[in-house]
Amino acid sequence: MNNQYRGLTIAVLISSCFILIGAGHGVGPIILFEVMFPFASENKLSFSLSNNYDNSILASALILLIGQFLLFVATHKEHIITRLVALLVMWIALFFLTHNIFNGDSLSEFSLGSATPFLILSITLFSFDVKQYLQRDKIDIEQE
Repeated sequence: MNNQYRGLTIAVLISSCFILIGAGHGVGPIILFEVMFPFASENKLSFSLSNNYDNSILASALILLIGQFLLFVATHKEHIITRLVALLVMWIALFFLTHNIFNGDSLSEFSLGSATPFLILSITLFSFDVKQYLQRDKIDIEQE
């Protein structure tokens, strides 16, 4: 993996940590919820899509943390499929956080707006990985 490609992966990881969440009377990055996850005993962990924004934050943070961990491991092991799965998991976490956007939830709109850098970078990384994976398969076929 070259340095430019590794830099893009690191940029995706960093941008995913700074997706903003409106919680209580303030705003904070999602990384705070990922770090404080074990101490969040008052919030129930629920993966239901019928939850409102506040009840979806904790589950979304956990899913995003799993995706970030997979992306970090895949970057160091250079597994393309694992990187693709990690990006999909991270997109699922973002969808889970912002699924109420269609109901006019302004907090979901705010989080989606702050996730724009993450979305642009992750789509770019995803397209590079798919292109690299398809080229690798094409080279393997030609060698046979």
